[in-house]
Amino acid sequence: MSRPAIDRDRFLADFAALAQIGRTPDGGVHRVAYSEADRAGRVWLKREFDRLEISHRDDPAGSTIGQLPGRDRLPPLAIGSHTDSVPHGGAYDGALGIIAALAVARALLTAGHQLRHPLEVINFAAEEATMAGGTTGSQAMAGLFNPELLDKKAWDGRPVRDHLAGSGLDPARVGEARRPKGSLAAYVELHIEQSTRLETGGIDIAIVDGFVGIRRYAVSVPGRANHAGTTPMEQRQDALVAAAPLARWVHELAVELGIVATIGDFRVFPGAPNVIPGRVDLIVETRGLKSPILNAAEAELLREVGRLGASCTPVVSKPPVAASPQIMAAIAAGCRRLNLSHLTLSSGAGHDAMVMAAICPQGMLFVPSRDGISHAPDEFTAETDCLNGASLLLETVLELDDVLP
Repeated sequence: MSRPAIDRDRFLADFAALAQIGRTPDGGVHRVAYSEADRAGRVWLKREFDRLEISHRDDPAGSTIGQLPGRDRLPPLAIGSHTDSVPHGGAYDGALGIIAALAVARALLTAGHQLRHPLEVINFAAEEATMAGGTTGSQAMAGLFNPELLDKKAWDGRPVRDHLAGSGLDPARVGEARRPKGSLAAYVELHIEQSTRLETGGIDIAIVDGFVGIRRYAVSVPGRANHAGTTPMEQRQDALVAAAPLARWVHELAVELGIVATIGDFRVFPGAPNVIPGRVDLIVETRGLKSPILNAAEAELLREVGRLGASCTPVVSKPPVAASPQIMAAIAAGCRRLNLSHLTLSSGAGHDAMVMAAICPQGMLFVPSRDGISHAPDEFTAETDCLNGASLLLETVLELDDVLP
């Protein structure tokens, strides 16, 4: 029996075929979750499953799950990603992971290689944050979906439940997609990096060691609104003058602690050119892989905000999620077999793999992104890098099949 290998030509043809679904004139894709184009992408994948005689089903959240049987009665190994996109996005985010997972299944079937574990190829529904948040399908599968999101506004202003219903799904049944902890032996996902560390360093692969925790704080800096033309400078209580230095302070704190921090929402009230700002509201976001460091950043922020006489209210707190060391080791072993250079880094973005950690060990690998561009039509990863990622995903599956119970 020959060792399974990725079929290069079929892999590239599959990628090109999916990229045509929802294609935009500028070369990107518009396959927003639960849209007609999104459904067409899912139908395309199911037709490929049928050609390979892979059994498949859709769960109540709209995720598509194909499965190859295993030799033994073991929980399945799962690989996959998502085919939905941000509005007017790129052709690689999510889609590369699905095409690679399909190629892995095809390689096993072509070589007549049956794993000990069943193999699942999962195309998660609504990974992108278009349905009042992201990772809808994986959250439903992991038992983390909040039904209150159904009545919140999606990207186009309509309630999320309307998108589900329009796609033929029953919003009331989304929670039925839940799978128990331990129902999968592992989940592994291939994705583009969405940054430039691999490209800049000339490195083939990144092994993801975890997903950063995210914290956001609503800060309100007080002042006193007054006439901009008649109030002397020495008598002003300008909220913007007080708040502006906070932007640089947050930047310097992040550099000092080795995390990332952003003020991406900054609003001046009343917002008139002839009125001294009476209040400034802003959102401070910090991201890092280690909770103690995020705690230290929070303590420093609270002290600085207090010094300004401002208020600070935590509004988001998502803990860091570590990758499975065993899966990381399997990916590294695959890199050695394929002679691929690699480094270890943390993901600053959320992915389905992060969510799946709630029910199974998970791991992730990145391939380079040209100029780090993502969520845009110019998103691009070279053919060689795409094929390296698919081949490494296959090697990782073979390794995990040997070592996992």
